[in-house]
Amino acid sequence: MDPTDGRAYVTLGKLLLQQKRIEEARKLYDDGAAATGGLNEYIWQAWAYLEAKQNNVGQARKLFDAALVANGEHAASWHGWGLLEKRQGNFKKARDLWMKGIKATRAKPNPYLYQALALMAAELKYTEEAREWFMEGTKTLLGAQSHAIWHAWAGMEAEQGDPTVVRYLYRRCLEANPRSRFTYLSWGLFEKKQGSTDNAKALLRQGHQLNPRDPAIVQAWALLEAEGGNLGKARELLEKGSQMDPWHVPIWQAWGVLEFRSGNIDRARALFQEGVWADPVSKDVAQVFQAWAVLEQRHGTIQLARELFKCAVKADPQSQISWASWALLEEEQGLYQRASELRSFSLQEQTTFVAPLKLGTQPDDPLLTSVFKQIGEWITKVEEGRTKAMSRARPRALEHLKEKDEMFWDTEPASRQPPPLLDLKEAQYYHDKPLVLPNIVDRTRYKGKPRPQGPRRQ
Repeated sequence: MDPTDGRAYVTLGKLLLQQKRIEEARKLYDDGAAATGGLNEYIWQAWAYLEAKQNNVGQARKLFDAALVANGEHAASWHGWGLLEKRQGNFKKARDLWMKGIKATRAKPNPYLYQALALMAAELKYTEEAREWFMEGTKTLLGAQSHAIWHAWAGMEAEQGDPTVVRYLYRRCLEANPRSRFTYLSWGLFEKKQGSTDNAKALLRQGHQLNPRDPAIVQAWALLEAEGGNLGKARELLEKGSQMDPWHVPIWQAWGVLEFRSGNIDRARALFQEGVWADPVSKDVAQVFQAWAVLEQRHGTIQLARELFKCAVKADPQSQISWASWALLEEEQGLYQRASELRSFSLQEQTTFVAPLKLGTQPDDPLLTSVFKQIGEWITKVEEGRTKAMSRARPRALEHLKEKDEMFWDTEPASRQPPPLLDLKEAQYYHDKPLVLPNIVDRTRYKGKPRPQGPRRQ
């Protein structure tokens, strides 16, 4: 093995991290950085990711910085460092890192930087800004071919409720990746919410054929069949899904609930037990404990139900349905004080997201940097800056961005261009088309036989 080849260090380090051999991975990355003279950005970035996973935020920052010193155009380091800051609540720092990354990678634009800004804007409830970043990202060569950014955009628009735009974006997802299991699943669930049961079934069926080992698609399809009264088909699908991935907790929970509602209590208990065994330390297991507790509550085994609710909130302290169901149990037993205490505990476990005051993902006016230091005037100035920012229809052409003091960026008003509009005519064209899914070759038909050949190219 070439000791100066960074790929070996990165690959082996990831394997060690998966096996939770953290100290060995650290030493490996340290050796790799020394062997490559500190010039391999991939080693620094992988090491930074390891430290971020271990919640060593300060060390991770230093390592991301080292990666960018080695190569300032390394998009993964800009992206990873921004995610680290966002998880710490430093939204402005995350925004600035991603925007500097966009500028640094101008020669080879990276869609994930645009996507990160768009998702943060959506999280901050700046829907228009999110659309603008998604639009910018999908204009890049890699972005237009990335199903991930189209899928993220479709998910945001699904919350806004315009089915024409959502279907258009999901179609663009499948054009970028016709086998995307995430697209088939989320689009199928969207059609289900729209009441288009046939379209939902077609999407989930096609998604399953293209991704036969994905249990989440099978589970969603099974629940759709169960809601339509086809319990036999639902059971068949759930059993198939549990065989495909016995460690997929939600499929055991769904199957147990189906049997519970059908009156097969002993079978439901056995399935819930299988779900607990599948992955007893995951948060998903809280759903199994909660459903099992409700079953025991309905059949009078109150003490066992309490123990199961206790397991549910221990597995996922932020599971509101588990706390609420437990409180309802205590109320039915006449223990109103205990129910009130449980609801209080539930509120204490919830984390409320508070968006930074008027922090947009678009560049701020650099003239405001000094105003932030003056307590009596800053609120008015920020409101004025926000009004100006909202007048911009989208992020401006990146070549006009200029780095200013304290990492604030702006564009000259004379250089601002009107925004491109989402081509709703094209979206309507996609919307009016019947749902046509990609053709699938059934490999079992040609097993042991010559596959038919298409016309040869001249």
